[in-house]
Amino acid sequence: MTYSEYYRDTEYYPAEEVPEADPELVALTDTVGGMQETVEDLENRTVRELSELRETVESFTETHSRHETRLDHTARQLERLRQRLLVLERAVRVSEKVPVVDLEDVGPQIRRLAAEAERRHSLAAQLLTPSQRRPYEEDVARLPKAREALAQSEEALIAVLEVLAKAERGTPERDDAEARLPEVVARRRGVLDRQLPAAQQDAEAAHQVLAADEVTRTRVLPQIEKCERDWEELHSRLRERITDAIGSSALLPVWFTHAFGVAPPSGAAGDKWIRAATSALAYRVTHGVVDPALPLGEPPPSDTDWTEPKWSWRARLEHDIEELDLGVD
Repeated sequence: MTYSEYYRDTEYYPAEEVPEADPELVALTDTVGGMQETVEDLENRTVRELSELRETVESFTETHSRHETRLDHTARQLERLRQRLLVLERAVRVSEKVPVVDLEDVGPQIRRLAAEAERRHSLAAQLLTPSQRRPYEEDVARLPKAREALAQSEEALIAVLEVLAKAERGTPERDDAEARLPEVVARRRGVLDRQLPAAQQDAEAAHQVLAADEVTRTRVLPQIEKCERDWEELHSRLRERITDAIGSSALLPVWFTHAFGVAPPSGAAGDKWIRAATSALAYRVTHGVVDPALPLGEPPPSDTDWTEPKWSWRARLEHDIEELDLGVD
């Protein structure tokens, strides 16, 4: 082995020249490095600011919710105080023997209006409901299907007979036709003897029922529409009667104050209140309830059919009265 192989760093090998760095490249590298530091600093600062902003929003939301709860609580307290003040005022007026308005003293015209409005239930009962009409409509629709089944069975029979007339004995076509003939004849006979007569009978009966219902509808629907107008007119007049009584100096009856308080609640709940109060008065006028304390009269017996119009109306009223927020404990 030679000297140069043992001592490679000697002058035997000339030193490699290192190229000088490009000043522009150095400057660009420094600029990129500075920008990276700036971006990282900006990202860190953005994260901190977002975190602070999130904490601020959460704090504001919590504070806002707390204030809303306090405002709602305060509003309820004010409503309770208002209702209690009205109760005290009523007690004072009772002691002064202020007259009590008789909301049910509506006169014969409104009572006739209530009776006419109530007729809509008995009139509607004369009509078939959609669910009651559906089976009859299905019976009518089965007749065309039975006729179509008969036509298909006859086409199948004709096709088999044509094969029997044209094909020679012993051929596969004739053998197949002879095998199919009893089944085709039996299917046609079943349609002709059973399916079609039954469908015709059911369709004729259904046609009669539906036609009678159409005649009844022609007669009854205009009456029901009038009853609906009477119903709206009844509620309009009774609503006006209640609002006039509230605005007067007279006292409201006990049954009314037991259910609805001495005055409507403030705000949006007032509209719900007047609708329920009007419906309760309409119920009393329509069904002759005269109980001085119970707004809807005595409870019905336990075996009451709550699907009947009178009792379903009462059930809705009881629910509406329970749902009222009168601002009292």
